[in-house]
Amino acid sequence: MSNTVLTRSLRHILGLSLAAGVATASQAALSAPDDRRQTPDWLSLTFDQQTRFEALNQDFEDNERYDHALVARTNLRADMDFESFDVTVELMDSRVFMVEDDTPIGSAMVNPMDFLQAYVELGDEAFSVKLGRFTQDVGARRFMARNRYRNTINAFDGVNAHWQLGDDGALRAFYSFPVERRYKGDPRDNRMKMDRSHANQRFGGLVYENSRLPFGSAGEIYLLSLDEDDAGNLQTRNRQLYSLGARAFRKPSPASYDYELEALVQEGESRKSTAVTDTDTLDHSAQFLHAEVGYMFDAPWQPRLQAHYDYASGDKDASDDENNGLDSLYGVPRGDFGPTGLYRIFIRNNISSPAVRLELQPTASLRLNTELRDARLASVNAASSSTGLTSATPGGERHLGTQLETVLRWQAIPGRLRVETGIAYLWAGSALADQGIDDKYYTYLQTNLRF
Repeated sequence: MSNTVLTRSLRHILGLSLAAGVATASQAALSAPDDRRQTPDWLSLTFDQQTRFEALNQDFEDNERYDHALVARTNLRADMDFESFDVTVELMDSRVFMVEDDTPIGSAMVNPMDFLQAYVELGDEAFSVKLGRFTQDVGARRFMARNRYRNTINAFDGVNAHWQLGDDGALRAFYSFPVERRYKGDPRDNRMKMDRSHANQRFGGLVYENSRLPFGSAGEIYLLSLDEDDAGNLQTRNRQLYSLGARAFRKPSPASYDYELEALVQEGESRKSTAVTDTDTLDHSAQFLHAEVGYMFDAPWQPRLQAHYDYASGDKDASDDENNGLDSLYGVPRGDFGPTGLYRIFIRNNISSPAVRLELQPTASLRLNTELRDARLASVNAASSSTGLTSATPGGERHLGTQLETVLRWQAIPGRLRVETGIAYLWAGSALADQGIDDKYYTYLQTNLRF
């Protein structure tokens, strides 16, 4: 990595992102949070604004490519508490600026002004049900999540029920139609187009959670179902998938071990692509595993050292009648595999990847995380499209590469303003190098304002 390129990236980040986000955030949050109420008792308003400048460099030797973008996501949420029911309405505006014409962007970055949530909630603490558009996390957010880092957020139209089972257990059931995020014309123009869901794309699930498992653990077991048919203007792979998963974990605490173990099997049918010419329906059979163990030292900076392993199956044979590639549904890769946005190198498909991570907390408002991850193909007969590897490796090479990521988070004004910066560098492995895919690195600076 040349000093010139790195300096240029940092200059862009410090100048542009701070100008767009930090100055506005600081001015709005000059005073510490107080308890003064500006709205009626039945109304609660929340404002969230996330601004991030990100830059991706790649192909250094032959034809250096430099992509950058300034992304901004603004959410305004109103919670209305009436005597017999509650109403939640949340607007989201996601836009992109300062992006080149050849930089690939789409609905993961752009979704101008629309309803993210709009639901009525009935019931009490023992049982409640939401009717309308909602967002939701399931477990560790690997297969259903409300996105944090990505500039747009998954939403669902439907019904979502919650039962509280004593002090330790809870049951959730939902049936929904995933919302298609839309924009008009070129996404760089940030022109509005109403989001919509489709009756022929259905996503449901059943989740049981328990906060008191043996050995001081907690966890959940869940069943997720995705059912698609020919969806008109919405091209799909006609997936009919059933994903059965379970997770157990113990939270970190000083001078003790913690762990997380999650496994999932996925069965059903799917097509390999969304192309209208792809009419062959394949049996679908895939697997997933995440294993993690950590230890937090009772010492200054509260160092926590962790070892991770992630596995997601890839298609074993492109010529047979079975698809073995894991579908991560509506989950997020950020927590395990690093930044998304312009980067998004590793995803939960066709990967076998160990990692070590060190977390430090120098002060109550400052956190520093560093992770070293190695990644290989789970199957040499399938692609790894997020890395740029679009076909099987002819020489049977498995090594995708080694990634080093460092993230610094600062609670500049606790509860109001957070500043985050990070860098990820990928040393391309033999599977990528054989296809002409070189090293790449990604830097970003992000501000989050909330009040």
